[in-house]
Formats: sequence, C-alpha cells, structure tokens
Amino acid sequence: MDVEAEREHLLEQIRQHAEPEYQKGSSMVMRTQLVVYGVRVPRLREIARAWQRAHKDVTSEELIALVEALWNGRSQEERALAIELLARYPRRIPKLAWSHFDRWRRLVDHWGLTDALGTRLLAPWLLADPDARLDHLRELIADEDVWSRRLALVATVPINRGHTGLTLPDLTLRLVDRVKAERHPMIIKAVSWALREMTKTHRDRVLTYLEENREVLAPLVVREVSNKLRTGLKSGKAANML
Repeated sequence: MDVEAEREHLLEQIRQHAEPEYQKGSSMVMRTQLVVYGVRVPRLREIARAWQRAHKDVTSEELIALVEALWNGRSQEERALAIELLARYPRRIPKLAWSHFDRWRRLVDHWGLTDALGTRLLAPWLLADPDARLDHLRELIADEDVWSRRLALVATVPINRGHTGLTLPDLTLRLVDRVKAERHPMIIKAVSWALREMTKTHRDRVLTYLEENREVLAPLVVREVSNKLRTGLKSGKAANML
C-alpha cells in the first residue's frame, strides 16, 4: 500500500466535505494551532467506514503506517480521522505499544482530540492488559502538559461505565486527587466528567468523595456532580421538572 497516496486521498475527501460555517464554530470552541477544515464527526466516520470496506486485507503494519501519516498531517481532521480509522479495528488496538500513545498525546492541543484519543483508543488499550498498563495513567496525570492530565482523566470514563466488568474507582479517585485543586477549565471539566461517570457504578464512593472534598474541588465540579447524584443529569434540570 502506498501510504502517502492513501493519506492524500483521505485528505482530499476531508477537503470535499468541509463546511465553512461549521469550521467557524469549531474554531471557536476548539482552540488549536492545527488547520481546521470544518468536517463533522459523522462525516469523518463515513470516510473511515468507506476506507475500511475498500481495504479489507490491510495489514496491521499498513494500518498503523497510515494512522501515523495522518497524525503527522497539519489538520485537526486528519488526526481525528486517524482515531476513527483505528477505532474501526478494535482487535488491533491492544497490540499497540505505549510509544504510539506517548507520541500521539504530545501532538494534541485541544479537548476534541484529547477526548477522542482517551475514550476511543487509550481506554480499550488499557483494558487489554490493565495490570501492566494502568500505571501510564499515573504518569499522565503527573505530566506538566494540561492535555496529558486531561487524557488520564477522560480515559477512565468508558472504563467506569462498567460494560466490560472492570471499573477503576480507586485509581480514578487517586487521579482526581492529583488535580482536584487545579482551576484550569479543561481539568475542571474533565474531573467533573470522570466523577459523574463513576456515579453509574460507584455512586456511594462518589458521594463520599464529594462530601470530603467539597471545599477543594472547583464549584462547577461540586455543582455538576451533585446534580448528577440527585437527578441523573449534570444540569439538574430533572429536579425542576417535578
């Protein structure tokens, strides 16, 4: 497979599906140094799905080479498409090395890519061998880069839903403990998300943690997690409808 030719072909599709108005909105909510074409996620998933259908015999080496080529691209959509492509091959995700994630996480500069990388790729990779891999979350939460710290938190979100039989209440709360006093908006929102997701499987643990750390956690975290515990929604609107 000619990896560069495939990348160029995918980039051309990205350009064809660019929406100027959506690009303006995306640029406002996701501050990034990358080029933003303005392609919606469902459209990127259609591109990834079509590529998979057309390349049924792709090898792991070819797939990773293409993913790496897309990550080296200059646009937000190329990197987002790399995540979508790899997510379509769930059996190949566990075979990745930490060096892949370590490189990719250093190339993100906004919450969109961080959250997709954490929930779509890093979480299933961790679940494939938790005893050997979960320490990487402790490494990430201690990193000076805000996006790496956010990545550690958001990677716990799909795991703590409990769909695989494994949850991480102790580790998640230790991760939150490391950043609970931070006031960077991206960390505050990630802490809220991680704790709210934990309420689905460890409600009492979250309630206790919230009460014990109410004075340290950001007000937004206290409000949203309290609302989630009370109404099932972070907004708390369900309570107002009664």
